[in-house]
Amino acid sequence: MTDPTPKSKYDGSKHLAAYKAIKRLIADHKLVPGQKLIYRDLEESLGMSKTPIINGLMMLEQEGIVVCKQNRGFFMKEVSVEEAEQIYDLREKLEAISIDYAVANYEQQDLEILEEKLHLYEDYQVPVYDRKRLQYDTDFHMQIASMGKNAFFTAMIRQFYENIYFTLNVVYLTPNIDNFKRDHDVIFQAVKEKDLDRAKNTLKAHTLAAREFLVAALRA
Repeated sequence: MTDPTPKSKYDGSKHLAAYKAIKRLIADHKLVPGQKLIYRDLEESLGMSKTPIINGLMMLEQEGIVVCKQNRGFFMKEVSVEEAEQIYDLREKLEAISIDYAVANYEQQDLEILEEKLHLYEDYQVPVYDRKRLQYDTDFHMQIASMGKNAFFTAMIRQFYENIYFTLNVVYLTPNIDNFKRDHDVIFQAVKEKDLDRAKNTLKAHTLAAREFLVAALRA
């Protein structure tokens, strides 16, 4: 007996697998800003056919990670100076809200997790601001967001950080590694003591320093 359920022309699970696989290549820095994405190269690298790869790229385009240029194909997104400034303007505003929520709503166990995240960043000894350090940095800030007990806001800021992760070349932040360590420590102590002004002022300076380094690198 034949199955009466209509079959989709494409296998959505394959598209999702392609999307995740390409995203992993980006996370591993095997695809870089401005690079043209060659279907055949991706087919060979991922062991997948062209159709799911194209659909995976279309999903990444919706997230702003790749761009499709008419008659030219897909390219890795390049962030302009103006876009980088806008990203960090938005980050500053989101971080201020995050601290407000966290200081008002955190519990002791939240603070203990934040301290763990603090030490993971501090104890990572690689002298370059690489993807792993970015992950530790992001985890620290995401823990602050989660301490606010607002699931919608936490999901929104997580998506924002993910876009930073995939579109900005964070190696430019290497000279600020130690400064960021000190900032994190001050922010942790301020949150612990519920010193909102100190936490927000430090976080604002922290974000501004990152912005200045990245913008300067993009202008060079």
